[in-house]
Amino acid sequence: MIMFTWDFKTSVPVWEGMKAQPLLADEVQCYKALISLHKMIREGHQVCIPEALTQTAFLETLGQRAGNSSGYDGWRNYSVLIRAYVNFLLAKLEYHRLHPEFDGMFNYEEYVSLRGTNDPNEGYETIADLMSLEDRLDEFQKLVFRNFQPGSNNECRIASLVPLVEESYGIYKFATRMLIAMHQRVDGAEQALEPLRTRYNGQHYALRKFYYECSNLRYLTSLITVPRLPQDPPNLFGDDYIPPPLPDRPQSARDVSSPVPATPTPPPPAEPTIDLEAERQAAEALRLKQEEEERQRQLLLQQQMEQQRLEEQQRFELLQQQQREREQQQLEQLQREQLSRQVQGKMQEFEQQMLMMRGQHERDQLTIDQYNKRVAALEEQIRQLQLLQAQQDQGKDELIRQLQAQIEQWRQKYEALAKLYAQLRQEHLELLGKFKAVSLKANSASEVMAKMDRFQADMKRKNLELADMMRERDKARADLQRMENGQAEEVERLRRELEDSEDRVRELSRNKGAEVQQMLAKFNAEKDALQRLLDDKL
Repeated sequence: MIMFTWDFKTSVPVWEGMKAQPLLADEVQCYKALISLHKMIREGHQVCIPEALTQTAFLETLGQRAGNSSGYDGWRNYSVLIRAYVNFLLAKLEYHRLHPEFDGMFNYEEYVSLRGTNDPNEGYETIADLMSLEDRLDEFQKLVFRNFQPGSNNECRIASLVPLVEESYGIYKFATRMLIAMHQRVDGAEQALEPLRTRYNGQHYALRKFYYECSNLRYLTSLITVPRLPQDPPNLFGDDYIPPPLPDRPQSARDVSSPVPATPTPPPPAEPTIDLEAERQAAEALRLKQEEEERQRQLLLQQQMEQQRLEEQQRFELLQQQQREREQQQLEQLQREQLSRQVQGKMQEFEQQMLMMRGQHERDQLTIDQYNKRVAALEEQIRQLQLLQAQQDQGKDELIRQLQAQIEQWRQKYEALAKLYAQLRQEHLELLGKFKAVSLKANSASEVMAKMDRFQADMKRKNLELADMMRERDKARADLQRMENGQAEEVERLRRELEDSEDRVRELSRNKGAEVQQMLAKFNAEKDALQRLLDDKL
């Protein structure tokens, strides 16, 4: 760690340099910057504290960014420490704002020379506020120790203990000397200071533990000498400790200009001689003259002091006015820079939005093309389904025509067989008539027998033919009935399939048409929304 000496008389360049650094992007750099700022506020020129009070917004920004970045990898290890360090520095600056008589190192001699008061009530409030600051410091140093990383040298964290040790020891020394002086002032009313003594004793033991832990850190002891506190806190009643006295309250101008006249020494007994009386009158006149000269000299001295005080006041007011003007100029410059950065940020944001809108438009155009392709594919699919359905309907019509033709052929064959059967029946009846006529006309048995044999043979042949014809008829009738039943069932089945196909085609047409309409409606809605967004952005 580099040790700095703050021997310049303004801290504005340091703050400007800190703001120019990318502290919010690097946790280690941000933490080191807070260490440097703490050392500057504590050991810098007396104007560093008023100037630091104007930069509290910058410190709050660092603390807020660290508090809102627990999920970022870059702030995983130091976010808690940075937030706590910022809070401590803000508390220290707030104490200096309420007590501007203090320097950054809490020097006791400088305090009593500047303050010039011995008011116990005011001292009580000062010490109470200072002990509260000491408690904040103790909480922060404990947090630093708790955040030590095992397996690491922790040099950055240890470096932050350097100003904490120096700060805490400065507060401890001031509180010790101030409390001893206050106990001497309030002799006989020490009970009123009991709360301060209790807090002081507790802070003594806490600091002793803190310094003991620091003395075990070799890297820290190589940078500074860690103080060693006694086992028990000092006796605040002053038996074994002699602090410098508190300054007395100065006399008012009226007291200085009008001193209480000294009681004149009673004159010696009058002598009866005239020389002694003359000497006494001369001595009295000389004494009155000297007193008048002393009053004139004190009045002149008071006027000179008043004139000097007015000149100092005017110089101080002039310095304050110049400081305010510089701060105002710096604030205006900072505001101009912030405005410029905001304008640039807005321009970049608008450009990014335009690029995003252009990309969105291209993506929408691709989506539209995809929707159009999908609609065309669906239309082609519907056309193919309709064509397939038409082909199926045409094939079924052809099959129905073929079946009807076959039925017509079987009907014609059946009608021909029926005619042949009627013809054979008629011939059979005619043969029976002839047989009777022959039997009546036959003269001889042989002829009759011959004719009978021939007739019987013909009858048998005719019966056989008739039986064959009847079997053919029955077979044709059964085949016709079976074909008619099968044809009716096939026609019914084909009709049901045709109706089912037509229902499926109509349902598919409705579904595809509804899907296409829904997609077109969604596309049109998105297109209108994007168009309105584009109009709003432009």
